Amino acid sequence: MTVVSKQRRGSLLGVVERDWQSRGYEITSVDTDEDLPAIYASSPEGFRMSVAVAGEGQFFFSITTPCFAESDVAEPRTRPNTPHREGVYPQRPDVHDDFWSAVTPTPRT
Repeated sequence: MTVVSKQRRGSLLGVVERDWQSRGYEITSVDTDEDLPAIYASSPEGFRMSVAVAGEGQFFFSITTPCFAESDVAEPRTRPNTPHREGVYPQRPDVHDDFWSAVTPTPRT
């Protein structure tokens, strides 16, 4: 729910893309739309994933699994550590981060 400023979105997308490539995932497509960019990839095991920027700098990660046998899944053991959110889905990002929400370009290192 972190607001990612327009100036920092490309940097975060780059971090995700480099991480996926380092894991051996194939980048299958890149949408370079100025307002709503996205990256699509697939893993050697057949997983497909994407990261897309939506309204107000909200990032959405999506994973599609390959076919698998159905199995029992245990209930979560821990409670969520984020505030309960009410209202229409998807909620708008509302968490300010000193780095990702900054309106200056990402510093070069």
